[in-house]
Amino acid sequence: MALNFNPLEDKDGILMYCSQSDEGLGDFVALVVKNRHVEFRYDIGSGLAIIRSNHILQPGVWTHVSVNRDFKEGNLTVNGEPTIGGKSPGIARTMSLKTPLYIGGVDRRRIRVNENAGVDRSFRGCISDLGISSANVDILKSAIDSANIDDCNVLHPNQTKLTTVTTTSPSTTTPYDPCASNPCIHGMCQSSDVYDYSCTCAYGYVGRNCENILKQCELLLPCRNGGTCTDLHGSYKCDCQLGYNGQNCEKLAEITYDVAFRGNGWLELNKSVMTHEEEREVLGFEISTNKTKGLIMWHGQTPNDLNTDHYMALAVVDGYVEYQYNLGSGPVVIRVTAQKVDDGERHRIILKRQGSDGSIELNGEHMESGASYGTQQDLNTRGNVYLGGVPDYAMTYGKYHEGFSGCIYTMEVQDSGAIDIGEKAIRGKNVSPCNSYLDDRLPTRGDLGTSY
Repeated sequence: MALNFNPLEDKDGILMYCSQSDEGLGDFVALVVKNRHVEFRYDIGSGLAIIRSNHILQPGVWTHVSVNRDFKEGNLTVNGEPTIGGKSPGIARTMSLKTPLYIGGVDRRRIRVNENAGVDRSFRGCISDLGISSANVDILKSAIDSANIDDCNVLHPNQTKLTTVTTTSPSTTTPYDPCASNPCIHGMCQSSDVYDYSCTCAYGYVGRNCENILKQCELLLPCRNGGTCTDLHGSYKCDCQLGYNGQNCEKLAEITYDVAFRGNGWLELNKSVMTHEEEREVLGFEISTNKTKGLIMWHGQTPNDLNTDHYMALAVVDGYVEYQYNLGSGPVVIRVTAQKVDDGERHRIILKRQGSDGSIELNGEHMESGASYGTQQDLNTRGNVYLGGVPDYAMTYGKYHEGFSGCIYTMEVQDSGAIDIGEKAIRGKNVSPCNSYLDDRLPTRGDLGTSY
């Protein structure tokens, strides 16, 4: 049996059903749409066979399906893709079917669908080019009963393509043409055999029915306001410049005291924000995230200087907050393991350093400290400060590989109070204000303190 169908929606539906009894008991055979896949189901009296196609159905796209059963063994082919086979369990070999063959649904006044069919809902869409036992069937002329059907060219959205057809007197009207339903959306159709076709797609389109745009960036030019477009499989993504966000970088995004990231962005601040010249250095951040990894802050050398000496970093690692710095004699890694911060709640972080001695305090409750080796006391960082990530993770000397996903509500240096982050920003990618990300309020100014 073979047919073409075009769903109006991505919901489940019955394409074909026939059974041993009107009560839904005993043998049955069904072709159904379930979870956007075609399934061929049957039971010949000793157990259920389910053969499922891997092809994902798309509303508005014509699909060709053919099924056959030889005793216990069944086969399913969708759109000419490799045939999928299956076998019913047990010893039974023959099937007894007594109801009419229903297409698109069943007459619910007479028929109860076997629960093993997996779907009890009528199909909404078009069904055409029904072929049974290598012969074409004129669906309307062969019908013994029908309800709520119309020509596919004028099918109303609220109507269902539901036709009941008998298999006793198949019509052999016109030769089957798999291209008759115009399955190639952006291309030309060519019959490859009696029941299959192939599509020659227009430039930029791919897929069985030329339904996917391969080069959406080139054809659609979707990214606005200087955004950079990257092609994905059947889609695209826009990386937005500082000041814009949205799927196509179409929205204004003004950064002030807080900034949000989604793991694929960064914000570059002028290096004057952190001079590291005070005898006692104190930095404060208030963050929230639900990710276990992400670079919150990085201050090292210029992008072209891959000297691993002298850097400072704050990150989430395995759900814990981590403070790292290197004064030229090796890295110091201080991590607070008493409490995780990947719970989506706000967390207050205080970083302190006096010479080679450093500490990190979390939520005013947990504190860890450490110290670097050697005689070096000063942190000499010549690059700019980055929040949420960096343009190239080689800048972190392989120590970090993922950007921050969440909000930085406050950044404070010494006794500055909350810094206007947007005012200090030079460049950025894929950043937003926190109120558009989590609908939270702007942070209030706070006092860090500088005592040990």
